[in-house]
Amino acid sequence: MKKTLLLCSFLLFSITMANAQDIKDLYLDYLTSRSEESENNKTISTALALLNRSAELNDKQVANINFHLARIYEVTGLPEKAIAHYEASLQLEPDYYVTHNALAFLHLKKCDSLGQAVTASAKAKNVTLNETTYKAYKIQVEKTIPFFEKAQACDPDERGLNILQGLYKSIRNTAALATLPERLTTLSKNCVTLLDDE
Repeated sequence: MKKTLLLCSFLLFSITMANAQDIKDLYLDYLTSRSEESENNKTISTALALLNRSAELNDKQVANINFHLARIYEVTGLPEKAIAHYEASLQLEPDYYVTHNALAFLHLKKCDSLGQAVTASAKAKNVTLNETTYKAYKIQVEKTIPFFEKAQACDPDERGLNILQGLYKSIRNTAALATLPERLTTLSKNCVTLLDDE
């Protein structure tokens, strides 16, 4: 409890100080701290302060901040916060495939959890629960697939393709699976490989 209060106090103090700081200096502080894992708390507070002043930044900078903040949240075990910031980054830079890849795997974890619930309900022979869990699973898979498709289109790899095909098979969508190569070709035409902040 004491540690949490201390961290909250530090973040509040950092954000207050950041609001008084010149935006260029604040952005430079963010760029410097984000490259050091030991500076994650400072990077988080600086990034949040920058996002509070996003009107003073360009869209590429805001996309960059959201992406790196999401990455920190992901590695520190806060997937829901990571998803929110990855999605915010994606709204500003929709073709950056690394963001799609990160979201694909975060959402895949949800698919796996729901898939286990489907299996458990089937083993329990609970038809109503099985229908409910399968519907939730299918919704999550359909939400996950587009992220895998974009990542696979821009940076093809066998593992990603196998996961993508497995997801389609798990919801019995053979029609979409059959047209996957065409979609990947179309999606591969707009791939951003570097998240620029200039």
